Amino acid sequence: MFAPRRLWSSVPGLLGTLLVSSAASAFPGFIAAKKETPRIHSSHVAIMKRGTTTVVTAMPDYQGSLEPFAVVLALPSDATQERVITLKREFIDRLDSISAPRFHEFWEQDPCDPGPVEQEWERNLKVQGSGFLGGGPVSGGEKKVAKELFLDVTAKQKEGEYTITVLGEGESPIDWLKSKGYTSPAGAEAAVAPYLAQKTRFAVAEVDTKRIELIGGDRAQLSPIRFYTEQPYDTVPVRLSMINAPPGGKQELLVYTIDPEHRYEVKNYANMFPPTNIEIDFAAKERMGEFYNNLHDIIQQKHPKTFLVEYAWNNEGCGKPCATEPPMIHELLSLGADVFEQSVPDDVKNPEPPALTKEEEEAEKAMLKELKPHERKERKKLLLEERKTVAARKALIERHKYTLTRLHYRYDQGNLPEDPKFGTAGHVEGGVALPKGQNKEVSQEVKPASRSQLQTRYNNFHPWKPVIHCQSPERYRWGKSPPDYRGLRKTWITDDLARKSRTQIKAADVVITPLPALGLKGASQASLAAGDAGTDAGADGGTQAAAAKGGCGCRTPGRTPGSPGAAGLVLLALGLLASRRRTD
Repeated sequence: MFAPRRLWSSVPGLLGTLLVSSAASAFPGFIAAKKETPRIHSSHVAIMKRGTTTVVTAMPDYQGSLEPFAVVLALPSDATQERVITLKREFIDRLDSISAPRFHEFWEQDPCDPGPVEQEWERNLKVQGSGFLGGGPVSGGEKKVAKELFLDVTAKQKEGEYTITVLGEGESPIDWLKSKGYTSPAGAEAAVAPYLAQKTRFAVAEVDTKRIELIGGDRAQLSPIRFYTEQPYDTVPVRLSMINAPPGGKQELLVYTIDPEHRYEVKNYANMFPPTNIEIDFAAKERMGEFYNNLHDIIQQKHPKTFLVEYAWNNEGCGKPCATEPPMIHELLSLGADVFEQSVPDDVKNPEPPALTKEEEEAEKAMLKELKPHERKERKKLLLEERKTVAARKALIERHKYTLTRLHYRYDQGNLPEDPKFGTAGHVEGGVALPKGQNKEVSQEVKPASRSQLQTRYNNFHPWKPVIHCQSPERYRWGKSPPDYRGLRKTWITDDLARKSRTQIKAADVVITPLPALGLKGASQASLAAGDAGTDAGADGGTQAAAAKGGCGCRTPGRTPGSPGAAGLVLLALGLLASRRRTD
């Protein structure tokens, strides 16, 4: 009934079979308004698990009237009022940016430099010297302040955007909405009925439209709603969100699972690793969302009803390269770790600090010696409390190590016949191998591993261009950008997919590595050069070349050499008009 499970093998474009299970869900609910039917274009869902406890955070986008509306969320029967809260949007946005497919540039290292090749993610980004998190004197001595003392270890909530009412078990949200003057979308009553029969509980979040963030016109970003359950939670009511599907359009689903031991995949749909570690043209760098949208459409045509497994990594890291820093402890606590902390014994939360080393004892004595006698007792007490705080926070961080998995699906009524079921899967590694040699050979294999290090990475290469002055140059060693690179040091990712074009950047025009399984032959360097699409950015990030051409440096894949851009066409038209006037 479903497409076979697939993964990308070491042979570019070759698909093999992988037996997997899952983790996924779309927005587990719908939206009702007092006027027209609202639309949901995309949903983000975070599922955090530990033992028998599951914490779910759901965040839809919204399009519709800015008159009052309500978000209806399906919950397990034990998710009572006190278990439902609102979070800040930034926590889901961070999961998105950490795990998104990314663009990375490799630079050929100086052929005359015999030193080892260093990668962008191996740069030393630590603050040097005393001060911010690097440590500084407490007073008068050489003792450094432990960085753990600066950590934010408080879970964050958001108040004011919603008024949340959790209905009784078996109580219909349709009746409740009607009593409050809301009009349920067409088909809502029939969609809700089977869930009520399964003793699903519903929460209704009435939205204060003055407190939501608008993103243009009638579209808004809603804050995430979080709940937790201690019941088995392996099927999420995704299909409820299709009540608000845009006419004739598809909905975007991004799921982030956070588990201390496992990666996740979908059990009742096919799973597939998208092509990773392939070479693409520089033109896609700042338009990764458009490129990936088009590539995703191609994948869905070839492999319908298939979830993409785009990322799996331990939260101590975030990829190679990282688009942003790994999840911080206060973010993990906000997404659900605070619930897990409720069952941790006090002696585990507050362990005894380790004994001071001989060097630490001597440093502390030297510091205390400089103080007046009446100050020493208070300072010793303060130092002991600091040591206890550091020990407690180190233990907290150690307790909350997880594997973050990202799953992605694009769905409508035709390709989501049942709610996804999720479960654990084995760890994998992929998208991290480094290129070698003139042909930039690099493995695109996704293979089993002892811990997950999977990322969806798209590469671009900058060969060495300056004159080589040494007698024995070592060519084609790929690593970080040169010290004189003046471009923006940023990792571009596939963000905001629901609002990005699906046709303006075509994968066939920018994918250089052949992917036969997707029907992509691979754009040759010659055709890219002829189309003015694959220009090396150079040390200045492409700005100098743009100035030399008299343009902005923007390139459209497939444009013929010398063909005018929009500005050129305007100048050409003005020239023809002036010529005509002189003729007249």
